[in-house]
Amino acid sequence: MDQATLTAWNGLLASPAGWLLTFALVIIVPIRGYLTLHAPPPRDAGPIALSATKLARYWKTIAWQWVLVAALLLIVRRHGLSAADVGERLGDARVTAGVTAALLAIVVVVFAIIFWRIRRAPPRVSSAGESPMRYLAPGFGREMVVFALLSVTAGICEELLYRGWLVNVLRAATGSTGAAVGVGSAIFGIAHAYQGVGGMLRTMFVGLQFALLFVYVDSLIPGQVLHAAFDLAAGLAMATAEARRREARVATC
Repeated sequence: MDQATLTAWNGLLASPAGWLLTFALVIIVPIRGYLTLHAPPPRDAGPIALSATKLARYWKTIAWQWVLVAALLLIVRRHGLSAADVGERLGDARVTAGVTAALLAIVVVVFAIIFWRIRRAPPRVSSAGESPMRYLAPGFGREMVVFALLSVTAGICEELLYRGWLVNVLRAATGSTGAAVGVGSAIFGIAHAYQGVGGMLRTMFVGLQFALLFVYVDSLIPGQVLHAAFDLAAGLAMATAEARRREARVATC
């Protein structure tokens, strides 16, 4: 990071708008996520109403994340920074492409194993409907299409917000890349507290990997691609498990 860019990031430490954005990521996002997940669906709602509720939640989350990113870009622009300074840059093209391809290959292998296990497991074990997460788990068809858009949005926006913004701001505030990576990863995990303690800790660990990837490659692109691919694959896995559960329920009727 050159001196002019570092000075601009240091200037953001005195920005009320910057602090407001950080407050939103640390406080508002976790609260919103918890309330969204634990809001019960309409009582006695049929499949169509349940699907409509789920789709509305997807679209609201998509809109919310892009609003935060728009605020981020406006704030950094006012301080002489660009999206490239936040991390939306190619960096070393060969390194970026190579790392992205290698990590995507790992995701493909891991989820291929997961799908194999879901399909081979007894349907009663493949249940995605025993926790509040069932209200977010997509089904196939239109829900999966919108969930794919949500996955791409999360990949782009969450990396910009929790890596591009938080890591750089915390690095400017603490003077330490290690502290910025650690604290930023913790905040990312807290933002997913709606998944429970276990889910929050797993997300912290994943966030740590994304932050280290960003620091190493000097680009958000590999993390954004990997993040979107991971979320989409997880959605497909949940949809497959839920379909298996429904098949078992029909078979026992």
